[in-house]
Amino acid sequence: MSEIFIYCLLFGGFSGLCSGLLGVGGGIVIVPFLAWLLPLHGMPAEISMQTAIATSLATIIVTSIAAIYAQNKRGAIDWKVVKFVTPGIAIGAFFGADLAHYLSTQLLSMLFGSFLLLNGLRMALKLTPNPERQLPSALPLSLSGSVLGLLSTLIGIGGGTFTVPYMLLHNVPMKRAIAFGSTFGLPIAIFGAISFVILGMQNTIAMEGNIGYINIPAFLGISIASVFATMLGVYLAHTIPTAAMKKVFAVIMLFVGLKMLIG
Repeated sequence: MSEIFIYCLLFGGFSGLCSGLLGVGGGIVIVPFLAWLLPLHGMPAEISMQTAIATSLATIIVTSIAAIYAQNKRGAIDWKVVKFVTPGIAIGAFFGADLAHYLSTQLLSMLFGSFLLLNGLRMALKLTPNPERQLPSALPLSLSGSVLGLLSTLIGIGGGTFTVPYMLLHNVPMKRAIAFGSTFGLPIAIFGAISFVILGMQNTIAMEGNIGYINIPAFLGISIASVFATMLGVYLAHTIPTAAMKKVFAVIMLFVGLKMLIG
């Protein structure tokens, strides 16, 4: 267990930087890292992906709070939109964990890889939205939030990997879309993690070091290291040109998506 903590402490800085820089909650790198690490240290293979997803969501609670604080100081968050989307996201996040509980590790890995690969291809090909498309009104926005929350919790990536492309599709500027990704990551992580704790406690498979499906040494290691790295990432997000951030976002999603599909 101590080895898991040390590895995750070393890895947490990178995941926190991704979270702040790209608004993705760090889950796109945390989930594959934990899915590789945990079975090497005795985690049963049949629940390794559920544990990786649940632990990723728990760490996103910490990184999202740090990112929201930094983004809000810069006035990058539109709290009116947040108010409309959050209830739907919370509901979707809770039931996304319930669905993940019943799916196999192999299927979850394929879903994770496929979603990242499709998103990465869309950004790499520079597909542009209809310039007249704007964010919908309150009810459709809330319904969209529930879908985003369910998908995000299902594969443990926080809000940004789906929220950022959704916002860009509706012509929200990149820096503001990243701020939304960080903000929506918090309710997704909270409600998803709570659901995974409840479901994991009902599991009959022994899970050393876990509370429910959340692995505590991994959670502590990543969380401790990621807080300051997340705030550095937010600073860089407001410094680096938008085009460069889109390229980084696309490359990471393509790489991780392919890795999950083939391995």
